[in-house]
Amino acid sequence: MPPGRLSTARKVAAKRRPSPPPPPPVDQAGRARILAAAIRSFSEAGYDGTTTAAVAREAGVTQPLVHHHFGSKQGLWRAAMDELFAEVRVFTEPNPAPLADRVLATAEQFVRFVAARPEVTRVIAREGAAPSPRLTYLVDRYLRAPFRIFVDAIRSGQQAGLIDPAIRGDLLLFFFLGAGSHLFDVTALAHESIGIDATSARTREDFVVLVRELFRRGLFHNTRETT
Repeated sequence: MPPGRLSTARKVAAKRRPSPPPPPPVDQAGRARILAAAIRSFSEAGYDGTTTAAVAREAGVTQPLVHHHFGSKQGLWRAAMDELFAEVRVFTEPNPAPLADRVLATAEQFVRFVAARPEVTRVIAREGAAPSPRLTYLVDRYLRAPFRIFVDAIRSGQQAGLIDPAIRGDLLLFFFLGAGSHLFDVTALAHESIGIDATSARTREDFVVLVRELFRRGLFHNTRETT
């Protein structure tokens, strides 16, 4: 067959071949359920206590779908942490308010944040207990910047004469992290021991006021800057 006719025949044959089927649609609802189940498991059972099979069962999907979306348990953990810690970036946004107001606003934001997502502090407590690549991932990606901003704000307050220079900003940070989040991490204990409903909006807002006032009265020498 002449070359021209051969080329034409190939084009005709190609047109007759059926088009490959489109890729299956991404199950976004299934992916969201997997992430929600993974966040619960990683925060409650830790990395070692979590399996992709258990996450799949809780999410109501097959285990292969978990691997389809996330590749591996490590990939699932990273995706779950990215979902869980995404809002932490709000603590690094510029704030033009006076320094004392910035510190108090951060305290309020943090309490509301951990009240809504207690899994954050549970994960930090688990992963923060020992060095690991997972801890390094969380620190480098989400925690180092807001931690540094808080400590630097305390030092600036000390230089301005607003805060007692004897207070260590780094220790104050961890005091704040623990005191500001513990109530929402032990909601069952709070309710059973003393009748506190730590899941209610009223308790959350009362706790916000408590933390703000403790910081305002106990941290700053001069509170005229605060609102």
